[in-house]
Amino acid sequence: MAIEIHGFCEERFLPLKEAFAANFADGLEVGASFAATLKGKPVVDIWAGHADFARTRPWDRDTTVVVSSTTKIPLILSFLMLVDRGLVDLDATVATYWPEFAAGGKGHVTVREALTHCAGVPGFEPPVPTSLLYDWGAACAYIAGEEHWFGGESRFCYHVATYGYLLGEVMRRVDGRLPSQFFREEIAEPAGIDFVFGMHTEAEAARTAEIDFLHPPGPFLSRNELAARVFDSSGELDLAEWRTWPFRRAETPAFNGYANARSIARLGAMAAMGGVLEGRRYLSQAIIDEATSEQADTVDPRLGRIRLGLGFGLNSEGFPTPTPSTFHWGGLGGSMCMMDHASGFSCGYAMNAFFMPDDATPVDRRGIHLMGALYAVMPGL
Repeated sequence: MAIEIHGFCEERFLPLKEAFAANFADGLEVGASFAATLKGKPVVDIWAGHADFARTRPWDRDTTVVVSSTTKIPLILSFLMLVDRGLVDLDATVATYWPEFAAGGKGHVTVREALTHCAGVPGFEPPVPTSLLYDWGAACAYIAGEEHWFGGESRFCYHVATYGYLLGEVMRRVDGRLPSQFFREEIAEPAGIDFVFGMHTEAEAARTAEIDFLHPPGPFLSRNELAARVFDSSGELDLAEWRTWPFRRAETPAFNGYANARSIARLGAMAAMGGVLEGRRYLSQAIIDEATSEQADTVDPRLGRIRLGLGFGLNSEGFPTPTPSTFHWGGLGGSMCMMDHASGFSCGYAMNAFFMPDDATPVDRRGIHLMGALYAVMPGL
């Protein structure tokens, strides 16, 4: 039975709607949303399916879902506001603002290295229970006390969960606010962006979609030992834990954001438009240019070949994008945001059926469909 696609899509962006519908037709989705803007104006805003796996609750216009590491985009943009204001120097050491972080041979690690996943603490060593992540002070103290994983060598390794505490504690030390409050007050509320770091009330959580794996992941024999060490260090892959109230309300700003495609695309529009949204400037053009210029071209044990700006992925052989000026990031399970500062285009995708690669299904076909459509529409904008 054909799925009903709700919302609107301008005619020239119909390939995006068709790809979105194809994912449902192929049985790859339970519920999802996709949205796009061009020069800040909404041009696609569609949703379909169900917010629960029993398929009893429709995915509505304002349904939100945890978007895992897509949360890093509002975190990065918030952090860059403090750089813009002169409160943080990209080339100062993290320890300049957080002296305890200098322990374990990390005193030389710079803010720029922290933004580009080269801070030397990509996980928790030794491993910790997920519950530690719910205590901001305890998590930050643990990270500050860790030994540099690579003996002081500046080496790229994706900081899955620790990224949020690294940037967030520097933010707290210089501004006094945790990332959730800073983002809410400085970006989300002024810009009308429905994106939060952690749930605040049970009532707010009522419109949030249930998450699960559509198909339980099987063995992945090529899984890298270092990547496994990072991901296994705090239980980041335990979706049963993600469904608990302590997880949902926690301040874990690397991966515990709740949003829908509309809010992701609107946030992306701010970056794609050089820091301006609807006439209000949030970030300077200079810091956007810096953030989208190459900082690293390297290989990550899990992500593979990657080219990176200040936290944003850039067009590369390993992660080719529809235009050379596209920058992006995504999250565990499949959510993503793409932005193009040449055309002013942005898009977001959020879903509740999480995909994890395994030997039987190494690639998320939903992403292939959507990326194919983006290649069809973005170069001509």
